[in-house]
Amino acid sequence: MVSKFAIPSQKGQPLPPQLAASINYLTMHQLQEQVINDTTAKYLAPENCVSLNVPAVNNPIWGNISPSIRAQEIKMQKILKLLAAGITAFARSVDGTDMTDEQQDALALLCNVQFEINCFRKNAIRPTLNPKFAGLCKTSSTPPTTLLFGDNLPKQVKDLDEEAKAEGMIKAPTTIRSTVSRRQHPYATTNRPRYHIDRTAGETPKAAPFAQRSFLGHHIPRSKDETSRPNATGNHGGRWV
Repeated sequence: MVSKFAIPSQKGQPLPPQLAASINYLTMHQLQEQVINDTTAKYLAPENCVSLNVPAVNNPIWGNISPSIRAQEIKMQKILKLLAAGITAFARSVDGTDMTDEQQDALALLCNVQFEINCFRKNAIRPTLNPKFAGLCKTSSTPPTTLLFGDNLPKQVKDLDEEAKAEGMIKAPTTIRSTVSRRQHPYATTNRPRYHIDRTAGETPKAAPFAQRSFLGHHIPRSKDETSRPNATGNHGGRWV
């Protein structure tokens, strides 16, 4: 019954113990810099696999990106260099004419990692570009060669510029609503000060700010004479509001 309702395990078949131990160690510990340099030097990109070269950022773009993006870009290039060496080492270890399904899957996944990293690099640079040239960073844009944005960047920029102009001509103009002056609507605001008439006996009625109005239960004297004479209850004259 437990096996029937248990959550299916997302684990594959176990590897040989020694191989599993090696993989676990290598994925959890960083190699020394010298070891990395010596190892990658043995697996240079094949001359007929241009895509395994780590593509540099085109000079016109490199000169306009921020220092923080440059630092990130340098780290990504270092990772790509390790990946390209790993793909090359794997490719040299198999027979290209008779690859097993597992070998084909491994090669396809490794190559896709490189593709995704290059897409990530472009997206990281995208905010520094003029918005109308953001199309350079699309997944469907020109694939990297020895340069991240391809060998013919000026032509791509020209095409995107003409495309932006065409879109501007085709797009309907945006209607701008004029702002109506408050003077045309003197009663539109809710922040006008309120007034009441203070009809104190013996004085000419005048407007007083709302802040000076008597609150419920506050005693307001009527006049000097009335306040000086006690009434029937013994209190001085006046009224309650």
